[in-house]
Amino acid sequence: MPDANTLARLSKHVTEFRMAVFALGVGSAFTVAGGTLYAVQAYGFRELAIGLSLLITGLVMLGSGTVKR
Repeated sequence: MPDANTLARLSKHVTEFRMAVFALGVGSAFTVAGGTLYAVQAYGFRELAIGLSLLITGLVMLGSGTVKR
């Protein structure tokens, strides 16, 4: 379990907006890689599913209208 100082620093710097942007970046990379693998008849469905779920989660988080950014 992290100490209280570490948690305080993380809660100060890790905001919902930053998590949403990170999820969008990782989700788009996974979606492109998974779509490419799936298109060339390789195993890419898992990567595609993970990428789409992260991409949609990031978009919903960005569109939720949070006040604190």
